[in-house]
Amino acid sequence: MTKNEYMDQLKAELKKKEIVDVQDILTEYEQHFAFKLADGYAEEEIAAKLGQPQTIAAQFENLGTGKRGGGANFAVKTGLIFTAVFETLFAILFLGWDFVLAAAALAFAATGACLIGKFNISGLIPYMPYSGGLILGISVIGLAVFFGAATWYCFKFFKQMVRSRVRWHKNVVSRNTLPPLPLNPQYSSRTKRRFRNVALWALVVFGACFVLACAVLMLQAGTLGFWHHWHWFVK
Repeated sequence: MTKNEYMDQLKAELKKKEIVDVQDILTEYEQHFAFKLADGYAEEEIAAKLGQPQTIAAQFENLGTGKRGGGANFAVKTGLIFTAVFETLFAILFLGWDFVLAAAALAFAATGACLIGKFNISGLIPYMPYSGGLILGISVIGLAVFFGAATWYCFKFFKQMVRSRVRWHKNVVSRNTLPPLPLNPQYSSRTKRRFRNVALWALVVFGACFVLACAVLMLQAGTLGFWHHWHWFVK
């Protein structure tokens, strides 16, 4: 059956069994359809994997979703607390790594802008002829775009990872049967293709312009070690 047919049947079954939070449950299954559709599954395949709406509604009724009875026992809850502690530490480390990527993207973008615009704040950029510096600046901008794309994806991954683990904990504690969320962010094929193209072209621009900049600087310096010629690392 199609997504709309499935959701209509699920809604009717939940209301028939007087399950509370019907809208919340429907929203979760709507999101599950959206995630799987983004992965390329057909609506009929997703509906078949989820199971019959009557069965799902019966599970919510039997597990006391509407009455909030039962729940996980003390041992399970204790184990979940320890699990949550390690998951939180990992999430903090992952978010910290994302900040490192963001800082690198900003630093490369600023360096590239300075090279292209001939800005030399506090003399941090060593001397080089402008033509070589321009090409090198374009190369660094390409690297900044790549790190920016990596930052964006890692942040999306972080958000989806947190949502996925929160869903899992809720399902275990309350013994709900809401569909699990995927760990990685879900996008349409078009969005994935665009992101991949941006990252790939950024690397191509970086690599090609970096090699070209080195070649131009070598010719201008008249030596392979152009950095020695302009005393880059000598105070």
